[in-house]
Formats: sequence, structure tokens, C-alpha cells
Amino acid sequence: MVAVILAGGKGERFWPVTHEKFPKYRIRIDNKESLLQKTYNRLSKIYDRRDIYVVTTRSHRAIILEELKKLRPDRVFIEPSRNNTAPAIFLSLALLEKKYGPSEAVSFFPADQLIQNESFFKKTIQGAAALAKEKRFLVTIGVRPLFPATGYGYIEKGAPISGAASGYRVRRFVEKPSREKAARYLKSKNFLWNAGIFTWRIDVFREAMKKFAPAFGANLDLKHLEASYRKLPKISIDYALMEKADNVAVCQTQMDWCDMGNWDVFFEKSRAAARGAGGGPFYRHGTRNSFFINHHHKPIVALGVEDLIVVQTRRGTLICKKGRAEEAALLFKKLSTP
Repeated sequence: MVAVILAGGKGERFWPVTHEKFPKYRIRIDNKESLLQKTYNRLSKIYDRRDIYVVTTRSHRAIILEELKKLRPDRVFIEPSRNNTAPAIFLSLALLEKKYGPSEAVSFFPADQLIQNESFFKKTIQGAAALAKEKRFLVTIGVRPLFPATGYGYIEKGAPISGAASGYRVRRFVEKPSREKAARYLKSKNFLWNAGIFTWRIDVFREAMKKFAPAFGANLDLKHLEASYRKLPKISIDYALMEKADNVAVCQTQMDWCDMGNWDVFFEKSRAAARGAGGGPFYRHGTRNSFFINHHHKPIVALGVEDLIVVQTRRGTLICKKGRAEEAALLFKKLSTP
């Protein structure tokens, strides 16, 4: 088995902490390990370290090697440009096929997810790899929902797959729903959160891309990668392949999974947030249900406020009501647009 960590995003929803030189996967949820370090260490309990790779952009290569001291430099694949997940996966598999051959099962993992129950995680990934290897499915991971989340995509289960515990055909993928729809999905028990983790054989993936995403062509020209990569569509693997293919399966899991999407989720999951984090001075009195992160020498002083998220850096200060942190991404784009 081979694992590839997808580490190419900016993490715009964590403005003002994240930026080009400090992407989301560097955030330390507990003031100890970064999200990327947690991901790598989690995978090293399942895979041989020699079979764990990271795909990222050239500007992030040094950051990756700084974060992951045990990762060999030749285990970092470089995207010529940031083109979304489908091109990154397409490139990774073209490079891996030269070493492992076409029948190897490869799994792809976001760099910035939080997974607490690692025994469930290991069992799920091993089951997904077996399903992909033996039955030639494109496999994704679906997490049993705990509440009617509106910030996650969903997967509707189809028929169970014979001989595959917790394996189902995928009936359809659903975009982030309204609260009313999310409540119906939870009640039906046929819908799962889309974890954004994928597993497939290299040859099965290539055949599916030829059929359902022909714009990618048969192969990348690795000798002229810069020019070849620029021609690939800038699209996610969900849109390029998973929502179109007819051999998609989902492995259902109960692992404690969380997509670290914005500051609201950080507040929910971080013990450090309750105390205040960042190292800069802050003082509060009579505050309720609020958290403060200060990465600046100027102090934060809060009196009598509630349900607030306050994050200060030298790049700016975010002050927002809890439940509205998703909008930080829109603010970031407005501030970064000339």
C-alpha cells in the first residue's frame, strides 16, 4: 500500500493566521503537533515510511520538509502550479506507477484533517485498500454523521458490496446541504459525510479517467512537465471523476473525523482555544463562550463579551460572531484582491 498526502491548499478560511508561507496544515490544534505532522504520524502507523509521499507546490516544498523531519526529500512530489486535486492526483499516480507498477493501490489524504480514533482509522483504510485492490473500485471514505452538518458534503449509500464489510456502492454525491436537508440525511441513515479520502489501483484510476475525464489525456509528459501540467483542467477529483464514474464505492466508518474547515471548528476541537493561544498578551474578564488567539505583541483586552472569535496577527485582526467564521474566506479574498 502507498499513501499520498495532498498539501497544496492555502487555507483561506483561517485568515489572518494562514497565508502562502503558513498554510492551514501548519496550524497546531493543541499547540504541539501541526495538522500535517498529525496526518503523517497517523499514516506511519499503517504504512512503511518509505511508502508515504506528499504532493505540494514548489513554494511549499521547504515548508513540508521542515515540518516532516523523517520524510525523505525524494518523497515530495512537486506540482508545477496549483491546479486543484485532480491534477495533483493525476501527477502523483504517473510518478508512482514507474516505481510500484499499475496494480498498486494508492490512498490520498488531505493534510489538514483531525482524526482522533486511530484504531477505527487504520481498520477503515485497510478495508478501503482491499476493496480497491481486489474488486477494482474507486473507493472513498464516508463517516457516519453525528449531527446535521451543513459544512460537509454527503454521500448517499447504495447497495452493499458482497464480501466487503462496510462497503457500499455510491448512489450519489451531495453538495453541502441546507440545515433542513442535513437533518433529513441524518434521520435516513443512508447518508455519510464525505471525508475526502480516496483509494484506488493506478490502472483502475487511469481507465476511469480516460472514460469520464478525457480532457486529462492518457498520460502526462513527464519530460516536459511544466507545459504538460498547464494543459490539465483545474478541477477537483470529485467533479472530474468521482461524481461521474460508475465503479465508485464508499467504506462506511465511525471514526472520530473532522475537516478543519474554519475557526468555528478550531474552537470546538482545540483545548488551547479555551485558554487562549498564540503567545501574545491577552486579558479578559466576564467573557463567555469566546476564544482569543494572539500572534502579535499588541495585547487583546476583552470585557463582558460572549460568542466571539478573535484572532490577531501582524497581518490583521479577525473579530467575528461564532457561527460566521466561514465568511473569513470571503474577507481574505477581498483583502488580497488588488
